[in-house]
Amino acid sequence: MSASSPVLTPVRDKWSPWVLTGLFLVVAVLVFAGIYLSLPGSAHFLALIGIGILSLVFALGSYLMEAMSREPTAQRSLAWGFFGMGFAVLLLTVGLGPTYGVLGVVAAVWSLAIVVAVLVVTVGLIAWRGRAVRATQNQQVSRAEWRQEPAPSAFSYSTANSPSVPSTAPPPPPPAGGNPPGRS
Repeated sequence: MSASSPVLTPVRDKWSPWVLTGLFLVVAVLVFAGIYLSLPGSAHFLALIGIGILSLVFALGSYLMEAMSREPTAQRSLAWGFFGMGFAVLLLTVGLGPTYGVLGVVAAVWSLAIVVAVLVVTVGLIAWRGRAVRATQNQQVSRAEWRQEPAPSAFSYSTANSPSVPSTAPPPPPPAGGNPPGRS
């Protein structure tokens, strides 16, 4: 008597990545508020610059956390959100610096140039990574199609490639020293 064992499938939590994402966002908001409120009013410019840079560090951390997850949707959302927030805060803070008398116009232009250069490099790296991911996905499709094909048997492979099969064999070379065919 043989008894078949039931197939066990792992149970996946659908809400746990989103709960962790929410908790991380709450911590991030508290850290950002702490940075902004701990500095006096004259240093809010530096607080906003710090928040923008810390936001980009959080984006990088979230991006790296994607590698540790089976379903990285939450981490990817965090990475994009922190990426957008970091550059928006940096661009607006530096761009509005001369308006509030914190930066001179020349310093603001140079600072904006640096932030935009970092943004261009980052977007270039994102595009490069996206292209690599698409290439890997295309390889996986080809690999899956190849795996669906039946494996040839050793007999059929050797029979198809044996020298006794004339249709696949090249024509024999002309005899040496004789007249070419068709000429007498």
